[in-house]
Amino acid sequence: MDIQPEEYFEIKEEVFTLDVRTKREFQTLPHFSWATNIEYSDFISNYDYYLEKFNPNNKPIITVCNAGNRSGQTAQFLLDHGYNARTLSGGVYKYYKKIK
Repeated sequence: MDIQPEEYFEIKEEVFTLDVRTKREFQTLPHFSWATNIEYSDFISNYDYYLEKFNPNNKPIITVCNAGNRSGQTAQFLLDHGYNARTLSGGVYKYYKKIK
């Protein structure tokens, strides 16, 4: 279910990147400019609406957060609901540490 930073770097433009951190975290911590930020609890409550709105072409989904905990829960939720989802191993923090 995890995707390593190096693999994600190669496919990031072909997938839908979902950042499940709070708006404050997204604004104040390192983040991906190409990611869509929807807080974890909001996303889980309304996932069908958000996916229809932000991922209408049903691209594979990569979930991200700081270190991978919330995004891992989100990816598992999506997998359980039939979506093609993976989580970025180690989160945004590990990505920027490995990919410079």
